[in-house]
Amino acid sequence: MMKLQINPLVAKELKSIKDFIAEDNADKALETVQQIYRQFENIQQFPYIGTDLSKRVSFKSDYKYVVWEDYVVLYKVGKEVVEIYRMVNQYQDITRVFE
Repeated sequence: MMKLQINPLVAKELKSIKDFIAEDNADKALETVQQIYRQFENIQQFPYIGTDLSKRVSFKSDYKYVVWEDYVVLYKVGKEVVEIYRMVNQYQDITRVFE
């Protein structure tokens, strides 16, 4: 199995997601973050499950993405490592994370 590497920016994004949800429901916030980590583990086990990002954006990219609920997980598959690059709300312009 490939190693899983998570970009430090993803940790900040997860904290923001958790804090936002926790304003209404702390239990749901924790559950959501746990489910997101399960998605990361799923990507680690099946790294080619995602769609090529190039199909969604107007530039060439070697990133892949999966959509889970309201979030898009951007990641890159290396020889031995799967890097979770970013997480964005699916309603955001995901190209902005590459600026």
